[in-house]
Amino acid sequence: MPITAINKTKNPDLVNGSSVDLANAPLQRKVCIVSLFSGAGGLEIAACKTGKVEAIVSTDSNATFLSTVDKNMPTHFPRVRHASIVADAKELKGATLRKLLGSTPDIVMGGPPCDDYTQFGKRRGHDGEKGPLIFQFLRVVDELKPACFIFENVPNLARQFKDVFHVFVKRSQEIGYFTQWSILKACEYGAPTLRTRIFVIGWRDERLNAAFRFPDATHANPETFPFLSTLGAPLKPFIFVSDVLDGLPDLGMPNSETLLNHEGRKHRPETIEHFKMIPPGKKSVKSFRYRAPWRGLIQSLTAGRDDSTKAYLHPIHHREMTVREYSRLHIFPNSWNFSGTVNNGVKQVANSVPVPLGQAVIEETIKTLSIDQSIPRS
Repeated sequence: MPITAINKTKNPDLVNGSSVDLANAPLQRKVCIVSLFSGAGGLEIAACKTGKVEAIVSTDSNATFLSTVDKNMPTHFPRVRHASIVADAKELKGATLRKLLGSTPDIVMGGPPCDDYTQFGKRRGHDGEKGPLIFQFLRVVDELKPACFIFENVPNLARQFKDVFHVFVKRSQEIGYFTQWSILKACEYGAPTLRTRIFVIGWRDERLNAAFRFPDATHANPETFPFLSTLGAPLKPFIFVSDVLDGLPDLGMPNSETLLNHEGRKHRPETIEHFKMIPPGKKSVKSFRYRAPWRGLIQSLTAGRDDSTKAYLHPIHHREMTVREYSRLHIFPNSWNFSGTVNNGVKQVANSVPVPLGQAVIEETIKTLSIDQSIPRS
């Protein structure tokens, strides 16, 4: 029975006591992935941007969300074989996913809904409607038996609900996976948001678990950046909201209608007057409406209910941000076309892992898989 490693630190690159050069370990072939709880496809984009993916099967219970992935994958990543299935996670069968993929996956990845674990929700934990879905993730992993899995969720899962989290890690051990976990900040990987996420990486091979390292940060606070750069750290300054929104035309301006998903809601005059009173980076104590900063990091996007989702306010204009503006905060491609209503689009982005963060984790995972030159595939 494997021993589960629970930590927030990086493991040394050691396999059987000897050093492993991950940077120079060639990957003989590209990997195949099953993505659970795909949403708008943030992790699909992250994986495909590594250039090391052969095929992906995407799954989600929401047909509108999954249609976003279906219509964008062929045009953005035509060399990646893609299939999908709309199904509740409780109904998914490993055999069905394996048939769609055409093989046993190398990686199963996904972030089950965090509604019952987030500090911004009702915090029902495992007793909530969606709380048990983290164990449905492990059930599918057990049925598919990939070389590794990538699980992500809100950090509060390991804080307020640490007992549930420990059961999750123990269950991972029981189905044959060595694990390690870390809480990562999206802003340290090139997204202009304060969003943090917990990642659990599970490995069937103890050698690969010992060799895996969570990705080093690529970005740092500009106030400390000069000092860090003098120490030789290859860090860039944080990407700010202004860096991703600057240049986008305001609604009603020339060329604004040519942008995908760049439509806004109509606000009442009194609502607009209220918006004018909220400074950038602050929240109204009256309405709880939040305006994004301009030269700064936005607070973590929240999804809310699908029928009443309210986007954060634009840093400069007195309106809610559009889906296109939201998607830029998570570094989605400008041509990624979100299906459904504005509410649907806002929720899809808010539920997603910022692309640079997901890509950094997946790249390190694939790099570690390259140690084994004969990755088992049945």
